[in-house]
Amino acid sequence: MLERCDIVEYISQYVNMELRGEEWWGISPFTNPPEKTPSFSVHPKKGSFYDFSSGIGGNVITFIRYYHQVSAGEAVRILKKYLNIDDSAENGQESARKLASTAVCRRFMPPRRAEKSMTETILPDNYMDRFSKRSDVLEIWRKEGISDEAMRFFDVRYDGFSNRLVYPIRNLDGKIINIGGRTLDPRYKEKGMRKYTYFRGWGGQMAIVYGLYENLAAIREKKEVIIFEGMKSVMLARDYGFPNCGALLTSHLNPAQMMILAKLGVRVVFALDKDVDITHDRNIAKLSRYVSVSYLFDFRNLLEEKDSPVDKGSEVFETLYRTRYRYTRGGTA
Repeated sequence: MLERCDIVEYISQYVNMELRGEEWWGISPFTNPPEKTPSFSVHPKKGSFYDFSSGIGGNVITFIRYYHQVSAGEAVRILKKYLNIDDSAENGQESARKLASTAVCRRFMPPRRAEKSMTETILPDNYMDRFSKRSDVLEIWRKEGISDEAMRFFDVRYDGFSNRLVYPIRNLDGKIINIGGRTLDPRYKEKGMRKYTYFRGWGGQMAIVYGLYENLAAIREKKEVIIFEGMKSVMLARDYGFPNCGALLTSHLNPAQMMILAKLGVRVVFALDKDVDITHDRNIAKLSRYVSVSYLFDFRNLLEEKDSPVDKGSEVFETLYRTRYRYTRGGTA
C-alpha cells in the first residue's frame, strides 16, 4: 500500500513545500507557534519525511498519525480511503485498475473526496451541551480584544476535562464536524502540548472554512468573504464591524476549501498573516479563475512579522482593507 502512495502529493495537501535538491522542504506542521524557517523535509525516493523541529519522522502512515492525531489503525484506514483501496474486492486486477483510475481522477475531484470525509465526522446537534458556559475562563480571550458577544455568537465554551476553551466547527449546513480547543494550561510548552488542537482527526482533507455557516447571511449580503488563517481573527473582525469572514485554520488554501469558496460565488479577500505570500499558493491561483480575488498587503509595516491583519486593532485593519490589492495570476493590480 505504501508504494502506491506518492508521499509528496499526500503531504502537500497540508504543507506548502519547495524542492531543494532531492528533497522537498516546508514549515513544520507539528510545532506551535509555527517556525520561521523550513525544517520539515520529505524524501520522495525513500518515501519518508523528517521534522527536525519535533523529531518526528517516518513514512506517510506516521505523518497521518501525528498530523490527524489518530491511531495507527485509523491512519491506515485514512490512507486506504485516499488511495481508494477496497479490502473487499475479490479480483486483484480489478482493484488495481480502480486504483490507477483513482490516481488520475483524484487530481480533479478532491472536493468530492473531502465532502465524503466530512459527512462521516458529523457530530450530534447538541454536542456542545456537554461543555460548560463559564464567563471567568473567557478572560484570556477578552484580554486579546474578543468580546463576550462574539464568543457567544460562535458558541465558545469550556471543557473542564481537558482544561480548554472549545468551539464548534460547522459545515455550510450548520452541522458540527469537529471541535477546536485552546489549552488554558500555562505550562503547555513544558508538557509538550499543543496550544490549539482538534478533538477529532479530520479523516482526510480539511473540507471546511471556519465561520462560513455563522456568517453566511452577511457574506451573501455584502457579496464578499474575508478569509483569515485563524478562528480568533474571525471573531475580532466581527467585533470590528466585518461579519462577512471565515478562516482556513491553516496558512494555505487546500483544493476542497478552494471549491467551497468558488461555489459561494462572491468576492474573496485574503487577509492571511503578514508572513504568508499568497502569490505562491496554487489553489488561490485556481480560485481566481472563478471569482474575484484580492488580498491585504502591509506595505506600511503596520504589523509585526507573525501578525494577523486584525491583531493591531480596528483602525489598522480598516486601513489594510481599504488598500487591498486585486489578485491576478500575472501579479497584482
